[in-house]
Amino acid sequence: MAATLLVRSVFGPMVEPLKHIHAIPPVISLSSSRRLQSPTKLLSAFYSILRTPISPPPSFESTPVASFLLNECGFSLDEANSICRRKPDLLGHKSYDNARQTLHFLRYKGLNEISVRKLFSHNPAVLRFSFQSRVKPKVEFLERIGLTGQKLLKVLNRSLWFLNLNLSRTLEQKVCFLQSVLDPHLAALVSNPKSDKIAGKVVSNHSLTASVISQNSRLLSSPTVKVLEGFVKDVEGMGIEKGSKAFARCFVVLSVMNRDTVKRKLENLRELGFTEEEVGILVKRMPTLLWSSEDKLRQNLKFLVEEWKLPRNVLLSYPMALKMSTEKRLKPRLIALRDLRMKNKSTKEAESYPPVHYIRMSERDFHCKVASRLAK
Repeated sequence: MAATLLVRSVFGPMVEPLKHIHAIPPVISLSSSRRLQSPTKLLSAFYSILRTPISPPPSFESTPVASFLLNECGFSLDEANSICRRKPDLLGHKSYDNARQTLHFLRYKGLNEISVRKLFSHNPAVLRFSFQSRVKPKVEFLERIGLTGQKLLKVLNRSLWFLNLNLSRTLEQKVCFLQSVLDPHLAALVSNPKSDKIAGKVVSNHSLTASVISQNSRLLSSPTVKVLEGFVKDVEGMGIEKGSKAFARCFVVLSVMNRDTVKRKLENLRELGFTEEEVGILVKRMPTLLWSSEDKLRQNLKFLVEEWKLPRNVLLSYPMALKMSTEKRLKPRLIALRDLRMKNKSTKEAESYPPVHYIRMSERDFHCKVASRLAK
């Protein structure tokens, strides 16, 4: 009795709060009224669920949007149903005059059927775009800045997402900046860069701005003007003049790269022994050199200087050699040149050309003029 009182006095404060906690009912009751079901019954219930037929996905064939996609755009029934499921708000629209106008307008501009279906499939919201205020003005804007013919088709086929961009806040400002850099003689005609008067400026097909946009149409959206200004400084730092074709080529290459990556690539060329001026010459003549890895450039430079005995000034005149495959191009040509020099009759002819001549030869000329003679 004394022991019981002692336990209550010690553990009483700890046990007392438990009275206010609701008892948690057991998950499984072992009482006679709720006995566990046998495994056979459980398996039977499980298989009955599996045998229950799954209802097919709903078909939207009778809706106006599906009818438009099937009959006028050439989609299959499955493709049309998929678009309707992903964009259910389209089902509430009964008239598709805007979409029909957009479709006929894009076809008139030369857009192929595959690109039309790709546009509506990847971006169904275009079906609700206003043709007069959203689609037509943007396409005509591209035409007025020089994107006509094949250049316009290239942008329409690859980058119809530009229809989502705001004309005054995005497209006009980006184009104005690009023209100030690539076509400064044209940019000088615009008094207010933010004005929509830029859309009224007609330029020729020789516009560098139009050429650059056709090659990399993402310049219109993804990089901000601040980022583009950084690329302009990088290209100018190599001594390349604004408004030149070389500037446009370098700008296109840099615009698809991260700016930190560009700085690292340029620093790598300096670490390989090229001066600041030589780096500018290399990039000016072969901008895609910046797309090559550091290891490949180092490996090719070592092979060309040590094995081919090419001086650096030759590499400056033909930087493409730094991008070529060592195993498939440089080594086989070097072996062929050495074998050609070993033949007494061909020594003079072999020595009459500089070594870089054999690197620059096309595969056809190399096999006809060099490899065929070695096979005799």
